[in-house]
Amino acid sequence: MLEKEEQRDKYPTLNTYTNPVKPPERPIVGREKEIRQIQAAMQRPEISNVMLLAPAGSGKTALVQGTMLADAERIYLEVDLARMIADVTTDVNQMAATLKMLFDETARYRTEEGAEIVLFIDEFHQVVQLSPAAVEALKPLLADSGTRGIRVIAATTFAEFIQYIAPNQPLVERLQRINLAEPDKATVCAILRGMARRYGVEDQFPDDSMFELIYEYTNRYIPSNSQPRKSILILDAMVGWHRLEGVPIDRKLLADMIYQQEGVNVAFRVDASTIRKRLDERVLSQEFATRTIEDYLQVCVADLNDKDRPMGCLLFSGSTGTGKTETSKALADILFNDPRALVRFDMSEYANADSLERFRKELTDRIWQRPFCILLLDEVEKACAECTRLLLQVLDDARLMNANGREVSFKNCYIIMTTNAGSEVYKIIAQYNVDDKGSGKSMQKYHKLIRESLTTTTGSNKFPPELLGRVDAIVPFQPLSEATQIAITQKKLYSLKAKLRKIHGIDAQFSKDVVDYLVKDRLDTDSDSGGARAIITRLETDVTAVVARFINENPGIKAITVDVGGQMAYRNKTQLQSTAYVTVKARIVPKK
Repeated sequence: MLEKEEQRDKYPTLNTYTNPVKPPERPIVGREKEIRQIQAAMQRPEISNVMLLAPAGSGKTALVQGTMLADAERIYLEVDLARMIADVTTDVNQMAATLKMLFDETARYRTEEGAEIVLFIDEFHQVVQLSPAAVEALKPLLADSGTRGIRVIAATTFAEFIQYIAPNQPLVERLQRINLAEPDKATVCAILRGMARRYGVEDQFPDDSMFELIYEYTNRYIPSNSQPRKSILILDAMVGWHRLEGVPIDRKLLADMIYQQEGVNVAFRVDASTIRKRLDERVLSQEFATRTIEDYLQVCVADLNDKDRPMGCLLFSGSTGTGKTETSKALADILFNDPRALVRFDMSEYANADSLERFRKELTDRIWQRPFCILLLDEVEKACAECTRLLLQVLDDARLMNANGREVSFKNCYIIMTTNAGSEVYKIIAQYNVDDKGSGKSMQKYHKLIRESLTTTTGSNKFPPELLGRVDAIVPFQPLSEATQIAITQKKLYSLKAKLRKIHGIDAQFSKDVVDYLVKDRLDTDSDSGGARAIITRLETDVTAVVARFINENPGIKAITVDVGGQMAYRNKTQLQSTAYVTVKARIVPKK
């Protein structure tokens, strides 16, 4: 918007659709080279147009502000695209006419007022996206910019440039591209130091260590944003709390700001010495699997993993019901201290080729919302080939573009894929080589055969070999032995007993026959029989439902005994069919 009243009347389009570029709020640090590049472009005799390309938040506007301070000869105006778009919503072709009038008035201003105007058009891709007619009108205007004394600085992100602008080669040729990289640590620290002086809190920073920590934490815990914006926002928030409550600007406040913004507890540290113990407490008789997982996690906890890939990629292989999902839940607790950190996808839902874009959107949306997580891809072999190729990019580069062209980082994800492929090997193990602890003696023997079976299995149960090459470790889960099934059943019955006492104040006793009924009466050694999941389903159907009916029909009951009636077939080889069933009876508790 022009300053003098007579100029506002004389140049109505400039007055309506531009505003003076504001001076920078803080010193522009580390951009001397880029400022000189823009200044040189402004001196070009023919095509004096610049296209700034940089991630959102990396300082494109600040660079223009810095250039304005170094260029006293010209007037810098920012085009108000939002207002222009709002005014032409009924006819997008009108934008072409509006832009032409804007350029004509800019050229006339130079002739009549003796000063050149630099037009800054931020989010330039919106013009291309909204109005093809405006793009066609822009081409000759940009081609004549130098001779007419018009200077244009456009700005957008790399992704939006590639999507909207790059396909139009004549438009690209009229814009000198300047790539604006994210500033390095020293530059960001200098920016933060200047902020601290300006806001009167420099006494809180005896040295640069806190600035460096802000830079490191924001890079690690806020991967979806760019420097220096994310560091500036965190320091700004810290200053706000310091002013409000007088708290020192220290590590604790920084950790609180990261938690408030991203929900990540940076103070939480994984105790590497307890990983195996905590896994074994949650998942019974899978010692070989938990040892394999622990070996890899030791690398991650020690911060020695590849920083350009996800934190880890593990393939959990085994029959259904052997503890693969339960292990993933346990890892969410161990690594993030938060069960909500498990982001789960059932890959059988993406079996058709037309589900690719839906998978991309759902995957990027959920990781954008929770970048620190266990990403569980259940039954990954059932996904379509297109979704598999998408996963290859995630495993290779730890990044993926979302539907809005924004890059989503997977560098803070532990990716776990599960598969039931290779089931024939697990059937052999179930029949001949199961041990009660899953200690690994049989699993080590079959490990090579399991790996081979994953890629040689025919039909829809075949694991994609290109995914296998990107896996950090194959984690086999052995079929459950009878002793393990008994231990799982006892654990679930104990949980039911505790729930009855807590909710209803009922003291429940379960006879040993209840365990035998659930496990032995219909014991199935087939590795595909459902494992622990089948036992839990039977417990809920045959025990929990019967107990629930009894206490609903007998309100006020304080003690019960759960037993088995009839005859269990496994105890009598001549009995072809079991007649066993669960019974519930009231129990008299003697008075103390």
